[in-house]
Amino acid sequence: MAKVKRVLIVCSSSDYYDMFLDKGYEIVTDITKANLVCFTGGSDVSPSMYGEEKHPKAYNDMVRDTQEANVYKECISKNIPMVGVCRGGQFLNVMNGGKMYQHVTNHTGNHNMYDVLSSQTLMCSSTHHQMMRPSDEGTILAFAKMGGVREHMIGQCVHANIAPQDSIDPEVVFYKKTQSLCFQPHPEFMSPIYDGLRAYFFNLLNHCFQ
Repeated sequence: MAKVKRVLIVCSSSDYYDMFLDKGYEIVTDITKANLVCFTGGSDVSPSMYGEEKHPKAYNDMVRDTQEANVYKECISKNIPMVGVCRGGQFLNVMNGGKMYQHVTNHTGNHNMYDVLSSQTLMCSSTHHQMMRPSDEGTILAFAKMGGVREHMIGQCVHANIAPQDSIDPEVVFYKKTQSLCFQPHPEFMSPIYDGLRAYFFNLLNHCFQ
């Protein structure tokens, strides 16, 4: 990445601003001046974007999905790296050919996350009821092991399965070809218990986009 780090934050809040400013980033609103675009949290990604029907417990915003898809395409055309947090990570996963479990249990509280590269264990924040199903282009960089029930839609039918004991839950996925880092936890939560997670987030930005 360039020495001067300029980030455009899509659908931002003060927490994201504070997090990036604290790490020396300049916040910009013009994408042509950005060398990183950050997609943020919110509603579920519309399942029509990955070819499935809507789960009864899913809630989506197609207007936002369409707007952010246009931003994504502009990033691709301008070769700008992207990072997504929570919904933003799930959005980038979908834009790279991934899908979603549209409803999962056991994923709405703090839990451990395991970094693949360093074997580091991190306290992970979690507020999502959906979970990434990466495409073959994605590399899982961190995972949890929360078990629970996973549900997705085929046609009008809900397909549910109980996660096997040794299964992993993708928490961080990187799509190198499009420079898309999908980060499902919340590094912008400023409680001291997430200091390690936040440091890990910024270390990954440097590692993936150096």
